[in-house]
Amino acid sequence: MSSRGLAAGGGAGVSPFSGEYICALAGLRMAPGATGPIFEQNVWDFRDVEGFPRSMGSSRKIFDFRKIRNPLWQSVAKEYVVALLAPEHEAVRHLAHAYRIPRTVWTCSSRLEYLQGWFNWLTERGVTSLAGVDQRTCDAFLRCRAFREVKESNQGGDTERHEAAEPGEEKVEASSGHRLMSVLVPQEVANYSELFTHDRCQVGFRPWGGASALSVIGAPRHQGNKTQPARDELLQPLLHDCLFLIQTVGPKALALRDKIKREFVPDRKDGSKRGVRSVARERQAALEQVIRRHITKGQPFDEVDHLAQVGRQGWKWGKNHPLVRVSIIAILREAGIHATAARTVRTSAKGGVLSSGGLLEPLKPLLEEAVQAVGTAPPWGRDAPLIPRADGRGDVPWTLPIHRRGLDVVLDRIRTACLIVIALVSGMRRCELIELPRDCQLPREGTSGRLRYRLKSKLIKGQGYDRTVWDEWVVAEEAFHAAGVARDIAGEDASHLFSASLDFDECLKRLRRFTNGPEGARLGLTPIPDDPLNLRVFRRTLAVEIAHRPGGLLAAKIQLKHLSVATTEGYANRPGGAQAKFLAEIGEEEQKRNLTLTLQAFRDYQNGRWPAGPGARELLTFFRSVEDELGELQVATPVIKHSDQEVITLLGRRAGALHLGVANYCWFLDPDKALCLKLAKTKDRSRPLAGMCDSARCPQATHYPCHRPVWVASAANSRVFIGKIGRGQKTERARLQAEVDRAEAIVAGIDAAQTADHGGRRGPDH
Repeated sequence: MSSRGLAAGGGAGVSPFSGEYICALAGLRMAPGATGPIFEQNVWDFRDVEGFPRSMGSSRKIFDFRKIRNPLWQSVAKEYVVALLAPEHEAVRHLAHAYRIPRTVWTCSSRLEYLQGWFNWLTERGVTSLAGVDQRTCDAFLRCRAFREVKESNQGGDTERHEAAEPGEEKVEASSGHRLMSVLVPQEVANYSELFTHDRCQVGFRPWGGASALSVIGAPRHQGNKTQPARDELLQPLLHDCLFLIQTVGPKALALRDKIKREFVPDRKDGSKRGVRSVARERQAALEQVIRRHITKGQPFDEVDHLAQVGRQGWKWGKNHPLVRVSIIAILREAGIHATAARTVRTSAKGGVLSSGGLLEPLKPLLEEAVQAVGTAPPWGRDAPLIPRADGRGDVPWTLPIHRRGLDVVLDRIRTACLIVIALVSGMRRCELIELPRDCQLPREGTSGRLRYRLKSKLIKGQGYDRTVWDEWVVAEEAFHAAGVARDIAGEDASHLFSASLDFDECLKRLRRFTNGPEGARLGLTPIPDDPLNLRVFRRTLAVEIAHRPGGLLAAKIQLKHLSVATTEGYANRPGGAQAKFLAEIGEEEQKRNLTLTLQAFRDYQNGRWPAGPGARELLTFFRSVEDELGELQVATPVIKHSDQEVITLLGRRAGALHLGVANYCWFLDPDKALCLKLAKTKDRSRPLAGMCDSARCPQATHYPCHRPVWVASAANSRVFIGKIGRGQKTERARLQAEVDRAEAIVAGIDAAQTADHGGRRGPDH
């Protein structure tokens, strides 16, 4: 049949993929003995494929083509998916507009979902062949998908994911990603149309003339990173609370869990063959002794948790019955009675009778009297050790008396704290956090004082399913310790630190309820604001903090020493891995930061607030030349209003040389003038050595008012040390006095530069 005939309504040709095993075509690694789906099957099950990321849910591994209502297009969808999975196939490689890089199963699952919506939309409008699809049809589909109902339609069965809202119903604009796929899928169907054997689009038809999907929906190609970093008012209490839970509460909670495991050992059967009546009398006496001991010592009875109390409503006891909260099994265990006998209470007490072989029924009045006298309390944590409150206002027990389920809640909150600290300090994505194995903590490297802490995780982005590639991050000690606590919480049976179904939003909600609630207030935790927060915000915040070091919140608030060095070293460890994009993001932030600071320094110069330090004269000379160029430009084009962009253009090279020190700005233009490189005699002359900076002598260093508090504190600390050393330590006293004199001279220089009358605002040569 001719291609024109196929375009008009399809044909009955044999698919080039007929009888093929899909996993073999796509190069997917199968479990031993598994073959995977065959092309002709209407449901493709990829659950036997090895190497899928843990974050990939089971629903993504099953392709159900039966959801496409038109049977003719089910075959089209199969050929389309195979073409995405195996672009090197002989039937695909010659297509002019086909992808040349294989798409993952996850991507194909998403494409199939949108393809189902496209095909079913056509069916609803009476279109039975792809030959009947034209540009007006595609435009109508995009208009329909530009808005969605406030309440999404049922996604089960054949119902589409997003239905257009009916006239008069409230409509919400669909996301740009949804609109993008509503353009991309029809375009790809047309691009692969030559491959299809049962139906094809018209020859030469390309939706929207082949324009990019971004341009069709009106989205700019380069929008930059729109994710905003977390506010200091959010980040500070979040980190404070998480570190407190990990470092202070975590060890206590894990110790209590281990204690419960040790003490809650199943009882062994009594091997004696004494008479039943004799045993019953001994047990009853033991029970009475236990009850009276509680009365004598004023010790509350163990209390069952809320769920057990609700379950006892069927025991014909009211919620105010004195025994509804008492753990009968705990009393029996305390009396040394075997757990099998204790479990008979579950059935016999449903009639309101405490039986356990008739042991407790005679003691019921005594037990009710005892409960009225001493009450009940959760069984664990009654003697919890004291810990300092997070706000420093005294000591409190790390927990109030708690049930086993309550302890699980606390451990879950600590695990969330571990997740937040690791994500925020390392910049890992969700897929990388989920892949952290139980043994993710690699051996520490280096010597005392210069240790490197490393974590390993499976690399997901850009990798196939046929191999496992491990990536490493050099992280701060706090993140390394958090990984160890998360491993202990997960338990010995867990293969990874976090669940594959990790829902960060839900975890954060639960953590907020805990820290902002009564228990958080008791522990002195700081309430966490309700700002929107996700892992992308963490990654963005880390990039901004590193780019704006020093003085960033992470370095200043939780004192992560050398955070930027550790993190960037980890991401540079494998430049071709997942870290390359993060390093590029840091570089972009550093460039923005440098331009902003340089422009601010120039505006300060224009307003008479000049810098101090050895490099001030050269910087002021440069600023004077920039001002002259701007003046010439104003004379040449007086009718044009000039913007900061022209100033930024003139300042660009100088901004690229800016490096931030703890107490100075370093304008690293000439490595030969850098005092730190001369002192270190290093071969790497690409950037200054901030750790060896002596800004009081380096000709490329300047000081600004933002650096003044550092030098004031340095002088004050040196005076304190001078007052504490003995008179005989003259050499040390002289050294410290020199430090004081240097710091005070720098402070005086900063003050003089800000208060001097610069008159015509010219540089130092005038």
